[in-house]
Amino acid sequence: MIITLTKKQKEINSIRAFEKEYGSIERLKKAQEETESMKMLVDLENWEYYLKNPDEEVFESKSIVANKITLTDLKIEILDFIKKEKPKSIRELSRMIDKDVGIIHPKVKELEQEGLIEFKTGVKNSKIPYLNYDEINIII
Repeated sequence: MIITLTKKQKEINSIRAFEKEYGSIERLKKAQEETESMKMLVDLENWEYYLKNPDEEVFESKSIVANKITLTDLKIEILDFIKKEKPKSIRELSRMIDKDVGIIHPKVKELEQEGLIEFKTGVKNSKIPYLNYDEINIII
């Protein structure tokens, strides 16, 4: 099974990611010339394009190849609530869904292990679940 996670983002976010990874476009140019890395060449071309078109939306995708992922109705409901309601903790998510935290917590952890959600650290080290994608496509 292949799961593709897709999100829309502005080019400016891609530029920030390149800046974080390489520091500056000049450093990337120099590193690419020294190593002749194909990845760096593609990143450089993309970065130059993004600088010329900062407001254009792009789609970023991440694929997960999985032998065993179980998407039950409850897990789909959890994904939906995380995306739409943006709970501030697993406990708050449990209240939104009207299920005991003991039922929701293991399901949320499974979704994280499967790569479908991530966590940010919140107030008092609470775990804030978030779905950083606009679309999830499953190919069987």
